[in-house]
Amino acid sequence: MELSPLIKKIGHSLVEIRVRALKSILSKLDHSLITVTDIVQEKMLFVYLLEWFNFPEVPMKEEVLGLLLTLAKVHNAVSQMLRDVGAVDFLSQLSPTIEPRLRAVIDGTLDQLFQLPELVPSHSAVYSHGPCSATTTGVTMRESVRCLKFSVFPWLTLTNTDRHILSSNESSLGSSNPNMVRTTCELLCDVILQDFPAEIFLQRPGIVKNLLLLLRVGSGKGEVSYLHSSALSCLRQLCVALKKRLRFHQDPGFYSAKHDPVSQNSSFSYTQEVRGNQRSQASSPVAECSPRPSVVGRTGQRARGDGQDGDAISNSGSSQGGGARAPTPQQTPRSPADTAHLELPDLSVEDVLELQLQQLSVAQFTVATMQHAIPLLKTGGSLHAFHRVLELLCDALLLLGDSVCELVWDDRSLVGMELKEKLQACMEQLGDVLFFHQNYSAEAPHSSQVSHRMAYLGTAMFTIRLLQTILPPEKASENLPENAATAIFHVCLDSSLGSLLPSMQETAVAYLEQVNSDSHSLYRRMNRAAFWMESTCNFVKEGEKNWLDLLELADHAIDGLPFHQHLPIVKECVHMCSYLWKFDQPSPLLQTESQKLFLKLLSHPSPPVKTETYECTLNLVKDCLGIQNLSRQEAPACAGVNFLLHHRVLYEMSVFGLQDSVNVAAKDILLFLLKGRLMMTARAWDRFNEALYPVIPILQGYASTEESLGKCVLLISDMSDVTGDDVFPTTGKLKAALRLLFSKQPTVRIAAVQHILPQLTSHADANPTRVFADQSAITSLPNLFCLKNPVDVTLDTINKSILKVESVEKLFCILDSNTVDISLRRSAAEQLSVVLQGDNLDCLLEPCVCILRKLVYADPSLRHSLAQHNRLLLTLLRGTYSNTPHLVPATHSVYNIPFKTATHHAVSPYCCILAPSSDLLTLSLARQALQVAWNAAWHSGIDNLLEKSNSLSKSQLLLLRAAHPPAALRDCIQAIEIAAGHKSVASALSRLSLYLLFSRLALPHVPTHSCRDILQLLGWQTVLTRFLQVRPASIEDERLLVGIVTFLNAYFKQIPTEFTSDQRDQDLCWILELLLNQTAALLHLLLGMESQMLTQSLEDPEEIKNHVNQRLQRELIKFFNTLLIRLSNTTDRLCLALAGPFKSQLALRLLQSLRLSDAPRFYGLPSLERALQGMVSLTAQPGWSSHCPDLEPSSLCSKYLSGLLEVISSFYVEWRGNSLSFMGKGVTKNAIICLLHLSHEMMMENKDKWSFGANGTTEESSGSQLGLAWLIPLWVDRDQEVRFASLSLGAALSSMPSGCQILCASCQNISGGLWGTLLNILLDQQESSMVRREAVFILQNLLVMPMPANAEEAKDSHWQHPCVHDEVSGVSLVGLPALQALLYHCQYFHSTTRRKICLDLNSPHRLEYCLSSENVNRDVFGNINQNHCNIYNSESEALTSRNFTSAQETDQDVIQWLLTCLAGQSDRDTSNSSTSQDSQPGKPSGMEAVVIVTPDLLTAQCGLLYNLLAVLPDFTLTAIQENQLLPVLSRKNFEGDKYLLFLATLMLLLSCVSAGLIDSCVEQLKQTHSHLHLESIRPSKASTRKKVIKLTAGILRSALYCNDECKVVAMDARLALRLYALWPWLLLDDPTMEAVLELLCVYTADSQPACSSLCVSSPSGVPGSKGSSNASLMHSVMKLSSLAPDNSPIQNLSFSLLTNLVVSRDCRCILQKNNFLQALLLVPVPKVAGAKASSVGGGGNLLSLWLRFLVSLSATEDGQQNILKVSGVLELLAELAPHRPHALLTLHNLCFSPAIKSHVMTNGMEQKTVLLWCLESKELETCCIGASALWALLHNNQRVHTLTHTLLHLRTMLML
Repeated sequence: MELSPLIKKIGHSLVEIRVRALKSILSKLDHSLITVTDIVQEKMLFVYLLEWFNFPEVPMKEEVLGLLLTLAKVHNAVSQMLRDVGAVDFLSQLSPTIEPRLRAVIDGTLDQLFQLPELVPSHSAVYSHGPCSATTTGVTMRESVRCLKFSVFPWLTLTNTDRHILSSNESSLGSSNPNMVRTTCELLCDVILQDFPAEIFLQRPGIVKNLLLLLRVGSGKGEVSYLHSSALSCLRQLCVALKKRLRFHQDPGFYSAKHDPVSQNSSFSYTQEVRGNQRSQASSPVAECSPRPSVVGRTGQRARGDGQDGDAISNSGSSQGGGARAPTPQQTPRSPADTAHLELPDLSVEDVLELQLQQLSVAQFTVATMQHAIPLLKTGGSLHAFHRVLELLCDALLLLGDSVCELVWDDRSLVGMELKEKLQACMEQLGDVLFFHQNYSAEAPHSSQVSHRMAYLGTAMFTIRLLQTILPPEKASENLPENAATAIFHVCLDSSLGSLLPSMQETAVAYLEQVNSDSHSLYRRMNRAAFWMESTCNFVKEGEKNWLDLLELADHAIDGLPFHQHLPIVKECVHMCSYLWKFDQPSPLLQTESQKLFLKLLSHPSPPVKTETYECTLNLVKDCLGIQNLSRQEAPACAGVNFLLHHRVLYEMSVFGLQDSVNVAAKDILLFLLKGRLMMTARAWDRFNEALYPVIPILQGYASTEESLGKCVLLISDMSDVTGDDVFPTTGKLKAALRLLFSKQPTVRIAAVQHILPQLTSHADANPTRVFADQSAITSLPNLFCLKNPVDVTLDTINKSILKVESVEKLFCILDSNTVDISLRRSAAEQLSVVLQGDNLDCLLEPCVCILRKLVYADPSLRHSLAQHNRLLLTLLRGTYSNTPHLVPATHSVYNIPFKTATHHAVSPYCCILAPSSDLLTLSLARQALQVAWNAAWHSGIDNLLEKSNSLSKSQLLLLRAAHPPAALRDCIQAIEIAAGHKSVASALSRLSLYLLFSRLALPHVPTHSCRDILQLLGWQTVLTRFLQVRPASIEDERLLVGIVTFLNAYFKQIPTEFTSDQRDQDLCWILELLLNQTAALLHLLLGMESQMLTQSLEDPEEIKNHVNQRLQRELIKFFNTLLIRLSNTTDRLCLALAGPFKSQLALRLLQSLRLSDAPRFYGLPSLERALQGMVSLTAQPGWSSHCPDLEPSSLCSKYLSGLLEVISSFYVEWRGNSLSFMGKGVTKNAIICLLHLSHEMMMENKDKWSFGANGTTEESSGSQLGLAWLIPLWVDRDQEVRFASLSLGAALSSMPSGCQILCASCQNISGGLWGTLLNILLDQQESSMVRREAVFILQNLLVMPMPANAEEAKDSHWQHPCVHDEVSGVSLVGLPALQALLYHCQYFHSTTRRKICLDLNSPHRLEYCLSSENVNRDVFGNINQNHCNIYNSESEALTSRNFTSAQETDQDVIQWLLTCLAGQSDRDTSNSSTSQDSQPGKPSGMEAVVIVTPDLLTAQCGLLYNLLAVLPDFTLTAIQENQLLPVLSRKNFEGDKYLLFLATLMLLLSCVSAGLIDSCVEQLKQTHSHLHLESIRPSKASTRKKVIKLTAGILRSALYCNDECKVVAMDARLALRLYALWPWLLLDDPTMEAVLELLCVYTADSQPACSSLCVSSPSGVPGSKGSSNASLMHSVMKLSSLAPDNSPIQNLSFSLLTNLVVSRDCRCILQKNNFLQALLLVPVPKVAGAKASSVGGGGNLLSLWLRFLVSLSATEDGQQNILKVSGVLELLAELAPHRPHALLTLHNLCFSPAIKSHVMTNGMEQKTVLLWCLESKELETCCIGASALWALLHNNQRVHTLTHTLLHLRTMLML
């Protein structure tokens, strides 16, 4: 399908066409009509998609960005093409302007563009940050493998010697001799793992497999033997080394596409072009080198596999015997690269492909290590062994997180399924370990119980961290083994772990929720119950009366009653509720909440709780209403029952209390209340009756003539004494009496009749003689409402009425009329009853009563209203009596109700539901957790519980102490303090170290208690000091000291809390003082222990002594390295004061240990490796040599230099510079780094002169003979870190002229010499950026040397470099001509422009030594560029901070426009610049090798380019233009100093370009103005033109900066008039206006002609207007300064420009004519006199701008006169002078004006006071200003004496 026409339409100007084309392409992609492959080659598609956002109307943003992201993800070619068209810069600038939700899409696209391309399959797995799809073995993995973040390292081929070393060690590990195995493990830790890259042990996994097998050796009971310990140490060190190598390979700065120099049979698949770029290898291999000599030249017995086997024989039988000498100078190879290939191994004996197939991936190694180590966690009593295993697992866990991703659980590949199974097996093992430590024997000793508890905690922490690292919670249900899930449940129930690490337990709960909902529910209930228990204790112990909090706590306490069953809280709650209701004006909120609480207790489902509540309430009522209160003279006690006087409370008691088991108490309470009128106040009694009224119907059910309560209830309806009761009205009593007529008891009904009769007989309308004359009628009245069958009184509301309202109203009118006949009225009433309900069930009742009944039933409000009418009730009663036949008594209920009615609540509405508790209380773990929670809360914390509680068993308290760091650490310190032997101290130290490991393992979870903070409070330093002040006298002492040093190392590795400047780092001060104490032993022990110093024992063979001593040496070095790191981070002054002597003392000890050698053991390699490791850390500290009491810094440095050069001599030079064998590589690398640090120390101590390999003293005689010939081969060493470090050393040496001389002398016999070697390294596109950067630094330093420009100068020059000789012509070139020939020959500029991938990020990963070498290189680099930085300091004050805009603004665009101008494309539109670059001939093909360039290398390249421009300006400029070098550099993002250097390079380039660029830019402004004028009717185009103005202004600003010649060219080109013509458009766009104002500031700085050019009037004024005398740029700037918003950049820039302009008289005249200074009077002055300029808002900032302007204006005589014409200006300046320096300076300048002298003499009191204040100031500068001003006033003044007298008088007044 032809897509070009469709793609072209995406860039159409009409939005409809663009949208239609885009939708068409998206639809075709969705329906698979086209594929990504069809469009990836359509370059214009990507251009149009990016330009989509440049149109005025931008629809479908999300679709366009989504398409870009999709294309970038699925194809690498798309990412490359997007980078080529400038998508990185475009999207970066687009992102801030777009909606936030779309920024994530842009960020994702940019991430894809920055992904390293997979052009080299061998590195795809190494450098990818996502799922890997290929290994480095050349055998492609299945595409479905998605679980690996990192697979395998690049393959490294070994020499015969290295293979023999590994083979020997592998066989030694399998030996049946335990001593041989232990010795081999020590060799691995001390030497082999230091020399060989860690990945080699995965690529050849024989050693790793044997180490893992050692972990399986043992008794089978989980006891870890000393062989286990040795294997654990090796594996842990390997994990740490692998982690470092991972960081190294993931650092873009060290990315390298170079072949491994040894890999002739490598499986790497490179393209043909890559192969073509490789340097040719040596034509034939030479023999293996001779065995390495020892440092002191001795030989002796040593173990196998240390690299000293001179008879290393290959499997083919070819002997590589020694005897080869170091090459003589005549035999020196032609280049260092040849040296690197002296030794080519015989690879015929190895099947590399087979080896690669057998290698382990990082993930496989990590999982295998965990599988073999986890069972060792089942140690029964040795916490030391458990600690060692857990340390290994911690390091393995970090490695696992870096190598395996969460997709492992869904990966169906063989690799993924294998890892999944092994990870599940690890989790199952952890579950078994947790159960093992949880279910130990109850009869176990206390120490064993503590060990099990700590092991359980550590294993639980590791398990949770493992799950967090690899298993997402949502996948736990499918992948977590059952026993692991159960173990997680038990972890969740562990309250001790929860209190120690709450966030970690929450993580465990999240997993539990996914795997077992029932267990999770049980945990939540247990957690809630524990919370209720805690609330109960807090409620009981609450001191301060915060009632709302107390009520909340009480509510929780009531909920927890089934668990804690602490019934006394019921009484507390009842009394609290009573108290809150006592007051006359109580809080409504508190009343409401307390009543809810009380009702909850009254209705509690638990019988004991309810009984306790009623009994407590009854007792309270008795106390308040008892007869004993009559004799009290205090406030009425009845207020205590106010909380009961509420209808809700009485309802609860009446309905449920009287019927429940608490009925006796309930009756007593009600009786006390009903009979308590005499004990209550009138107000309380009224309140009681009001509350009682709604409850009377319920209480009347208990009415009786026999019981006390029933009698009291009967009295309520007694109407005989109505007048005496104001609360119950007659109606209420009547209703109560009527209600009793429904009672079941006849006696009650008879009593009710007696209550009603007075009302029936006394009614005015009644006729008692007729109705109640018969006594029999009265006798039958009690049974009036007793019917045989209940009547249904409900209404039929099914059918909807069809009657009209008018008809019903007419019927009612007839019924209500008094004039209508009674028969008609009766008929109307009957019809109304039919209307109200369709049936006639109530035919026995009168129609009116029927109507009334139906009305009140249908309308409850009407019913309640009518119930209050006494007359109505009596009338109905009479009617009922007259018309009710056949009455029968009720016999089945309390009330015999003759009709069906609603009932009250069956269950209390306030009754709560009890939480189930039986399962929690029966489950052992849950019960124990609740028990601990209750006791901890009851005793206000674990600390008090452990000290005072007797409620827990000794075993429980013991385990609780073990999990509580404050108590546990205190026990450890006390155990050490009172220990009677080494074993107790060692055990306590193991526990202490394990707690520190817990803190590390828990990260990122933060423990509740910090071990470091706790130990600081326990005085642990004093306890350990006694062990550190004496030397060990026995093997046991030395072994104990190993444990102490190990603990100290772990302790000081803990990240300290942040210290303020006045805080002390007490721990660090303590250890430094101890180490510097003469009696301390640690520093002295670095030299080792002599055998005779130790107590001899038959049980201590020599091997054990040596083994312990080696361990001590190893731990001491680690500890001192840790201290050095801590010293670099501390701010404590005492620590810093002690650090110097400590470093120097350590330096002496390390130097002594460097020169000692235990040659019979590995030729001193272990001790030498350790000493060099310590030296690396020490020498990285500045000033380490400055505090030695016996040696000068130079002497100490010389001794170090001698020793290090001796090491280099023994391990590199005498071994013929063999750079291919890894044996000894650690020694070489560390020695080079130490020399690098040493060079900077020597420069710091003696910057002018210092020697390094030349003119040496006797101390360095051996090194001085070497010169630097040993250094150059290291530049091409096999190890990239060695190359980097050695080149860094060269960069440091070349910063001094003598260093440059020595380096050049050392390369005389190398083809191309020093310059050629460095250029080869720099131009090696496959070399890493960091290595190439160091080569650039050396070249930069060499360019600083004064090079002769021709042959004549060369004769008298001491610097004869570079030197080039042509063998054909015999011509020799020296100096600059030779440099030019070198650059041309090696095609430096062309090579620099080759395609690169620039990573605009600073790598977060750095090698350990790189931190110090980075700082060093910056220092060297800073020295080179020191002169360059000075150019920024010559501008005026107004321009100091505005020389350049930030990198985030327009500088990148400025550079792009500059490139266009330099390329001769100034007449083109800048929008096509990126496209034009892509169409240049000679563009590299898409399959070119990947070149990674970091900002560091680009910065260095800029520095080198800067220096080249300085020494070869014409040649360099021509080369830059021809090769288009700057477009490569300008596409990168620079930051900070790197950006400044890049701009400095561009500025120097601009000075070379000179006037041509200025004219081109001014002409561009002219053309832009013409386009804007023509396009004024099309505003959408203006944005592009304004961008051109902004870019042009930036270029001109850079070109004019500090360049008077360019300013003259700009004036000749009439720059000011061009800008004035653009002014109307500039006013519409602030960013463009800012750019132009910045340009004008630079243009007018220190240039009076340039200032005057702004005053020239335009011939026609502004475009479109007539000429005017005010038509100049100066007028426009004045107006802009007054109209710009306060605090805006435009306002600041306007005043800065005016400050520059006042140096011109023409500008000052314009200011005067336009009364510009009068605006000063309108500036708001801050009321706070002492406020800073920026602290009072906008007015303060504007005032500061004016004052700066006045300082510049007052420097001229006419300017002074203009200022003095402003009314009140002197007084204003005098007021501001004490707080505003610019006001004081202006006042000072005005004192030189003759016009001011008379004013000051007469009425200038303020000015005199200010000047006198200046003289009294403590600031020297202020005193000088005041003295100078007074001197000016006194000079040529006729009234000197008057002024002097006045000043003396003022001074006297001020003193008083």
